[in-house]
Amino acid sequence: MKQGKNHSEIARALGIRRATIVDWLERSIYEEGRGWKLGKRAHTNQEETRIVTIKQFMVKQKHYFLGTPYVQMHYAKMYPHDAIPSLWFVDDVVRRHNLQTHEPKKRTTGQSIVKRLRFPIRSILGLGRIQQAVDFIGKKYIAGRTEPVNVFSTSYYQWLQLYQIWRVLAETAESATQCLTALWKTTPIPDVMRMDNGMPFRGTGAGEAHLGRFLKFLLNIGVTPLFASAYQSYTNPHVEGHNRTFTEKLWSTHHFTSLEEIDLECVRFNAESREYYEFAFNERLSQRSLRYLDPQREISADILRSTKGKKICFIRFVERWNEEHRTSGIVVLNRFIPLPESYVNQYVFATLHLETAMVDIKEEHDGVSTEILRQPFPYTL
Repeated sequence: MKQGKNHSEIARALGIRRATIVDWLERSIYEEGRGWKLGKRAHTNQEETRIVTIKQFMVKQKHYFLGTPYVQMHYAKMYPHDAIPSLWFVDDVVRRHNLQTHEPKKRTTGQSIVKRLRFPIRSILGLGRIQQAVDFIGKKYIAGRTEPVNVFSTSYYQWLQLYQIWRVLAETAESATQCLTALWKTTPIPDVMRMDNGMPFRGTGAGEAHLGRFLKFLLNIGVTPLFASAYQSYTNPHVEGHNRTFTEKLWSTHHFTSLEEIDLECVRFNAESREYYEFAFNERLSQRSLRYLDPQREISADILRSTKGKKICFIRFVERWNEEHRTSGIVVLNRFIPLPESYVNQYVFATLHLETAMVDIKEEHDGVSTEILRQPFPYTL
């Protein structure tokens, strides 16, 4: 049955707790008629009734997160001594009882991008185990207030799953660093931070190859910045998808009249996301190798303490350019890098090595990266 996999691997594959796997493998017949039929565990009518009741309660209480994993989590907390129904069974029950709260995901042409346009997925995954993304949600407005409301969001999308939002004064590097500094005192520091090419993250307007405050903040903590491809939100899909959750479930369903009301809903929204994070990743969060910010430590965003081993990475789409002296190539920190025309209309992965002030550019095909260019890339701090 185990086919060479350990308990933890089976638990991750099925989306259930390791303790449940251990319990299942130690017995073949379950109370209340549960058992195994043709290699699959048979669920009971009682389990189905419980799932329906939980889902209905979540909808009635207007929970922000209503997906199958969250239903499963509430089931486990309400019935801690019972086996947890699998995700596929919870999803099946919800569907059969017409309790879906969102339209099924539609397949899009974007799913072929990885292969067709040589999206550098292996290069991205290889940057580090824990990956996180940040973004500023588009400016919002409330009744009786002319000033816009600014919201900063962040999402762990690899190895951990957590989405958090805060109302901030402005879309600035200072706002982003303040939110992350507070978050990382209790939540693991990631290996990689994925972001768009906006000025708060890039740190420069028209100037070339300048490292701004947000980049120096990340590098000083030991986080590798990863820029998504410009004007292509699907190259940073994790936080973009969560931002839609914020807009559709929080912003569009409330009639805010004060900033205090917004802050209270953000707190409730964050608490729901953190509840699942602590439930689903409890075992991983116990690992001693995880890094957290020392509450007494101040992280500088004004200077870069060291360049040794530091790098900044970029997902880029090779294009033809109409500007003078530009042909085909990419732009890295506002600096044009020409590439052979044969690479037009595909993705490449660029890495700026700060210690040597060199940039290398690789293309990826079938999971294999090949360097196509390496050249000096002087920059300023």
